[in-house]
Amino acid sequence: MTIRSSEGASSTDPSDEADFPWVSVRPDNGSGKSLLIKGSPIIAIGALRIGLLMAKGRGDSAGSGMRGLMIGILAVVFPLLCVGVLNGLRWANAGIRLEDGFLTVRDRWNRKVLHTPVSSLTGLHTLTAPIDGPHKSRIVITSATHRPVVIDPRFWDAEGLRELWQELHLPFQDHGFLTWPLLRKRFPGIPTPWRHVHIVLSTILLVLGCIAYVALVVNLPFFL
Repeated sequence: MTIRSSEGASSTDPSDEADFPWVSVRPDNGSGKSLLIKGSPIIAIGALRIGLLMAKGRGDSAGSGMRGLMIGILAVVFPLLCVGVLNGLRWANAGIRLEDGFLTVRDRWNRKVLHTPVSSLTGLHTLTAPIDGPHKSRIVITSATHRPVVIDPRFWDAEGLRELWQELHLPFQDHGFLTWPLLRKRFPGIPTPWRHVHIVLSTILLVLGCIAYVALVVNLPFFL
């Protein structure tokens, strides 16, 4: 996080851009890295066991030798590699920047999900999202010219976010727990994750995808 501001700066006066505060908030992948580091021994043992099982076989199932060992290990490494690539893209491209009187939010694909003058911002809203798991706290940024943008605080530098909220000088309004219909009604146009809104269907598709992936990995050595 980097911040540069001038004393007595006005964040809404376009006639003096030199006095606009400048704040840059970087992504924070610390929670994901910590979880990966803690689970790395279990992941490594699991990958080795799967590789050995595919290499030696079990019961009436014949093993596939060295090819099975390599494919078994790669079967575990590949999803982790995908997660690493996505985190790398987010670290390289995502960001929240307050500059020249404009607030810009970019996602991991370097797309501007928000680019609007600070003068058009109407508020900051805290809420508890209707999702499973312990991390339900969200912050919604609303403006008069753009659809609401959802910020998950755990994925951003905490100190940088505090500096940003201070420089925006916008009041926080707490909405408590909101169901998906009430959330969309209160914040028209807000993006809602499909996998969370349709939790049953997304779970079924995830299970089917995992079964298909395991079946592909188990049979892949015999097709090579």
